[in-house]
Amino acid sequence: MVEPVASLLSSIPDEWRAKFEGSGGGGTRTLTEPNSIKFNAPSHMALVLLTPQPGGEVAPNPGRKTVFSAPAGTVEIVPCNAELFARWKTSKENLALALAPEQLSRLAGLEFDAENLEFRILAAGDVDEKALLLANLIRDEFRAGKPSNYPYLDSLLTVFSTYLLRNYSTVRDRPATRHRGGLTLKAWRDVQDYIRANIGERLSIERLASLAGLSPSHFLRAFKQTVGRSPHQYVLAARLELAEHLVVTTDISLARIASIAGFANHSHLTASMRRHRFTTPTALRRARIAR
Repeated sequence: MVEPVASLLSSIPDEWRAKFEGSGGGGTRTLTEPNSIKFNAPSHMALVLLTPQPGGEVAPNPGRKTVFSAPAGTVEIVPCNAELFARWKTSKENLALALAPEQLSRLAGLEFDAENLEFRILAAGDVDEKALLLANLIRDEFRAGKPSNYPYLDSLLTVFSTYLLRNYSTVRDRPATRHRGGLTLKAWRDVQDYIRANIGERLSIERLASLAGLSPSHFLRAFKQTVGRSPHQYVLAARLELAEHLVVTTDISLARIASIAGFANHSHLTASMRRHRFTTPTALRRARIAR
């Protein structure tokens, strides 16, 4: 069971920005003025600087503080239960991800057949362009407003976690389990049936992958090869189709339809329908009444 984000990200002040929860942890995009922070990490944490940080000061696990200048794309990893002190003298933006230890161990088992793992300490100022690319994709969701595209964010969190394991942990030298091709017919039917039966619920990539008998990263590739779109694109299309059907065939309130179809609220449904269907629930219902 996933720990609440309030627990996993308890070391990050709520006023720094909104947070989201995924099947393997949570994340937040922080925008802060010059400040400092000190905490014992309640989970594995990964921070990606989205803006340069000149003259930063850090002290992982009680010890001498190090002053450094970090460009955008710098990755910092704080293992679970580690102590950290950090101070910065300029405004900064970064993405902070909290990765639940038990979930990350399970992911390591699925991807690398190795559940025991440790993260290696990175030198201050190390830049990782691929990690920055993934972080920017997550940042884009925050910029769009309160994160609500759960399948998409969960996919990004899965990909990011797998990337960290492969490049910054003790399992990085173990070959990942190989899988070629798309989903089997049975796997596709099982996944499709599950999505339809739980369309209004949070659909985690790990759960869908388990139905297909694949690791999360292999499931993401196999799904797209089979369906021609990613899981979050498929789920969004299915939710919009259901919402449209309910809008034009029932008198259920639009807020209730949004909930039934798996949208965060009426506004989320309206924004998604406007973007992908070039209409709105209100317009569809008015057109039906006018007939």
